[in-house]
This record gives sequence, C-alpha cells and structure tokens, in this order.
Amino acid sequence: MADYKIEHWTSARTVVGSSKDDAISISVNNRAATRQAIITRLKKNGYTLLERSSWDAKPPAHALMPNWDYHDIVIHHAGRSYSCAGNVQGAIKQMHDAQNYDMDKHGFDDIGYHYAVSCPGELIEARDIRFKGSHVAGDNTGKIGIVLLENLAERGEAWQQEYSRESIEQKVIDSPSIVYDKIAPNPTRPPDTQINALSALIATLKEYFNVTALGGHREYQLLAPGNEGRACPGRYGMVIVEEMRAKFQLTPPSK
Repeated sequence: MADYKIEHWTSARTVVGSSKDDAISISVNNRAATRQAIITRLKKNGYTLLERSSWDAKPPAHALMPNWDYHDIVIHHAGRSYSCAGNVQGAIKQMHDAQNYDMDKHGFDDIGYHYAVSCPGELIEARDIRFKGSHVAGDNTGKIGIVLLENLAERGEAWQQEYSRESIEQKVIDSPSIVYDKIAPNPTRPPDTQINALSALIATLKEYFNVTALGGHREYQLLAPGNEGRACPGRYGMVIVEEMRAKFQLTPPSK
C-alpha cells in the first residue's frame, strides 16, 4: 500500500491460511500477506469487508509505528454521536467521521482503531493491522482495536468519558439542565448482524494472532495511571464483551 513504509522486521514467524488445518507458516516480514489473508478469510466466510481504499481513507499524517505480536482485543463503541447506519454508504460516512475526529481533535496520525463493525454487519478495515493503534490511552502495544459503529452507552454514561464522578456531580449541582443536553439517548442491544460479524472477526484474528485476552475499553483504562473512568463501550457493549469472552474462552485484561 502506498501509504505505508515498513522496515526492520524480526525473524519471527506467523501463520496464514484459510483455516488452522491448512495454515502455512510464513516469515513475519511478509506482514502484508498476513493482512491480506485476514481480509480474504473474512470475505470467503461471506462478510462484506471494506478495505481502506474502499472507503477512501485518508493517508496517515505521519509514519506509523509497526506492531505485530497482538495478544489482546479491545472492544469500543463509537459513542453518542452515532446511531446505526442502515447501509454501506452510511457506514462509510461514519468511518470518515471517526477518522476526522481522531486526526483533527485528538491529533492522531490516523484513525485509532484497526477494524470497525457496522450495524448491518459490514466489516471495515480502519488502521492497517501492521501498525500500532491509538485506542487505549498510554498502552496500545499488542492490542487490536475494534469499534462498533453505534452508541451502546446507557443514558448518562457518556459523561464518564470526559469527567470524573466528582466533576459530574458538581456540574449537576451547578446546572442540572446541562445534563439533559449532553447525555446520549438510550440504546438497545446491538443487532444480531453486528454481533455475528464481530464474532467472525474475532474468530479470524485468533487464527492469525496469539490472542489470549479480550475486554472493553473501560476495563483497559481502569488499568491506566490517572484514569478518571470511561463509559466505552457502554453498558450494552460490555454485555457483548462478556459474551465474546465466554464464547472464545479469553481472559479479561490484566497488567
């Protein structure tokens, strides 16, 4: 891909193939082949997968840091600015919005997540899997970021993303009406199409990486110094996190 430059590979090896039964070992310096194998595998399983070029992603602002030995999957939700998009064009717009937000507001070099999952079940390549994401403050090494393109927070949870509990309480005292201007609408459980696509993505990533843990964004931020609490991926998102952990026999995040 023209957007990227990769150097200084190690001699480690990884596995690619259409399944564990016919997988073959290849040199890790062919990470591009592994990235493509993941995409091909998901398409063969019947899922729509939009590569970066398909949704016209911006190139990274600066060179990205290589990353590869992934062991954790982190589940996010897009938050209160999003609702379920009903078609591919809606999902593409959401990806543009997410990339612009990450690059313009946060100053990231690219969208922070590696993959996105829309409500209708489209799988979307976000940041190239060959590069470290920007989705867990202070600790992205070895962590694959997946964002569900909708709001899964319960009413009022979104406040925790920006303020400590004490700050929230003081704002309610100072100006109770402001709470109702900022909170997210109540969501529902994600649709089966989205859950099934997420499950297929996790299963595929486990074939190519030694994934041992899976958690919601809030669980990882609780391990970070100076944490003030986060809602992401919301109450309903955490239900899905628990289901995925049980289904794939993965552990919660730990230091």
